[in-house]
Amino acid sequence: MRRYDTGRRPSPRAVAVVAVVLTVLIGTAVWLLGSGGPTDSPDDSTSGQRTAATPDISHDAPTSAPPDGVVLPEGTDQVDGHPTGFPASDLGPVAAQVAIARAQAGFDYDQAAQVAGIYAAPEARDVLEDRSRAAVAQRREQAGVADTGEVPAPVSYAVTPIAFTVAELDSGTYAVSLLSYVSLTDAKGTNGDFLYSGTQLFNWIDDDWKVVQGTKADIDQLTTTGQPAAAAPGTPEYEDAGWIAIRGEHQ
Repeated sequence: MRRYDTGRRPSPRAVAVVAVVLTVLIGTAVWLLGSGGPTDSPDDSTSGQRTAATPDISHDAPTSAPPDGVVLPEGTDQVDGHPTGFPASDLGPVAAQVAIARAQAGFDYDQAAQVAGIYAAPEARDVLEDRSRAAVAQRREQAGVADTGEVPAPVSYAVTPIAFTVAELDSGTYAVSLLSYVSLTDAKGTNGDFLYSGTQLFNWIDDDWKVVQGTKADIDQLTTTGQPAAAAPGTPEYEDAGWIAIRGEHQ
């Protein structure tokens, strides 16, 4: 997880809440610098193993960033209003992660757990639901609101994914890094805007892309290769990181 400050200066409390939220932003286990890590999976774990009927995954993601960005595929189905049924291409897990990030940005415990349950692999569901609830609790605390109940104005939190990278690991698991624009208003009305990056692991399971915890080998490979840093579009750092813009999103 990497942060880039866009210039609007939040209070220390606002900084803390954004850091907490992004640690478990979408209720998943693999933010390399967040909670969870290599110890979450045993050395020989097959967490989130791909199904026997896994199709050939097409490679539609560009190897270099096109000037106009990339249009992500849409899901062909929905669960409780959330898009599912993403295609068997390397853009499929990117589209899934974007959908999760958009959905997991509130202060409601049950809604956060529900989203985690929709997109998590079956064997990781309980862990990811618990973490999503914990993230909401910490988010509320750092925003200066009560543990339960309605969140009063002007408190708000929004995430806009703007760019990605995607890579197939040696195990066949896909690592998706997402660069997002985060906007937070805390209970005192202080606004803070940031860019954050984080990485999630996906496997093709039951004809769709599901978030997995990954094996120790997966985590070790990600740690060795490193992950793209958060950087503003148009900067040399953004280009060096290899970010690919999502067409139509905030730039």
